[in-house]
Amino acid sequence: MIKAPNFVRNLTGLPKPGEKIHHPDFHLTLKPLWHPDHDEAERQVALSDSRYILAHYGSQKAVDHYLSMSMPSYGGLAYPHTKKDRIYYLERMMSITTLIDDTTTNPDVLGDAQRQSELRGHYFDAIAGIRPPASAPIAQLLYEGLIPIKAQLASKPRVWKRLEESLHTMILRQTDSLALQMDSLSFERYLELRRVDNYGEWAAMMTEYAIDVDMTDALAADESLVAVRTAAIDSITLVNDPYSFRKEIYIADSVNSVWLLMHLEGLTLQGALDKLAVLVSDNERRLIAARDRVLAGPLGNDSDVRDYLTELEHLASGNAEFHAISTRYHGKDFKGKRFISGEVTIIPLPSTDEVAAADIAQMRAPD
Repeated sequence: MIKAPNFVRNLTGLPKPGEKIHHPDFHLTLKPLWHPDHDEAERQVALSDSRYILAHYGSQKAVDHYLSMSMPSYGGLAYPHTKKDRIYYLERMMSITTLIDDTTTNPDVLGDAQRQSELRGHYFDAIAGIRPPASAPIAQLLYEGLIPIKAQLASKPRVWKRLEESLHTMILRQTDSLALQMDSLSFERYLELRRVDNYGEWAAMMTEYAIDVDMTDALAADESLVAVRTAAIDSITLVNDPYSFRKEIYIADSVNSVWLLMHLEGLTLQGALDKLAVLVSDNERRLIAARDRVLAGPLGNDSDVRDYLTELEHLASGNAEFHAISTRYHGKDFKGKRFISGEVTIIPLPSTDEVAAADIAQMRAPD
């Protein structure tokens, strides 16, 4: 295996275990909202998907660790007006795509062209409606998760086609990892590429599925509507990076704008975080300004467009809220808490793969 190039290992000013940093307040104004059926949808996702997750990790402790992150909550927050008959399928896809992300960003996979190609083939089969083999349980889960969504979108074939294409492009990008390019990217190019491989384009497509609208023509007709959508997509990366770098530092995951700003601009870690906080708030202002232009324009009285705008706002506010509450970014003891800003201590935040490896090693150890 050829290791992926990684400028992070050579950065000066990387935080050490026990070091404290200040997570800045983004000063966001859009308010989050929960889908009323979220709790039941998440319970159903755990029931239906745990066997696939166990088959992938080979460890019940890893399954428990993964479920504790409450990945379906992303759907409950980012799409709070999802139709009642779609919320389980939508929240299930939030979990499935997280598992896909974890498989493609595994350090043992990065830089291994053969393993990336195998993953790509299994996920492409799933998208095409071909059931992958038992050796690829997360790809099997994707296959199973897409079947009802495709059926529900039979009345909106253009939405399904665009959703299918967004998934295909995302898998292609994720299995040709951005980590292989990070040492040569500008910040603007990084953000552009992350609109795809950080699930942004796909997440925006799921907005149309969630509330059962087809924005194909409206997006082609109104640049301001595209600007709202792009700002909602960019908020995913801009908010994610300041929260996620703490869990990525131990594997030196280079795909994060915190490290990129330190690398490109010679900023300290705190300086990079503070700059990102400004970028997050500026991006929200762009979203709101573009939304207001749409509402004042020819599409402003279209009920589908108005509903779509509202849900794009929640994609941004829900993404921010999810990062504030998920144990994925704060550790297993964080459950039930909410963190917006303040001092944080750099501590190990093991990935599900690491939990699985430790558990399997313990099970195999001689008595």
